[in-house]
Amino acid sequence: MIDLLYAERTRLVRFGLSGLFSTAIHTLVASAMFEMCDATLVTANAVAFLCATAFSYLANTLWSFSSTVRTRNALRFLAVTLAGFLETLLLARAAEAFDVSRGMSIVVIALLIPPTTFVLHRLWTYR
Repeated sequence: MIDLLYAERTRLVRFGLSGLFSTAIHTLVASAMFEMCDATLVTANAVAFLCATAFSYLANTLWSFSSTVRTRNALRFLAVTLAGFLETLLLARAAEAFDVSRGMSIVVIALLIPPTTFVLHRLWTYR
């Protein structure tokens, strides 16, 4: 039982670190595109999102969940990513409806999306 808890905690910590690195990649790529290419907001963030998502898939597959790269888990990973995006939009819309401040809406989303995606990955993407 202790080994299972340790393994789960390790997965969770690795998932969190992968998310932090993915966020850093997004930020760095978008910033570089602004500076080097005078990219638009949409272009820079779209390219940054793709780079960060590719990193996130590889980091979570190979490191967080100790799995192998496969079409099946890649498609499931993308589905969970899209579900997280939709959840983000719904939470943002709810925050607007309840007149929640911008800062608080970011906090709520940052606290709710990662646990949701972790559970979906754990129970579906990498089962």
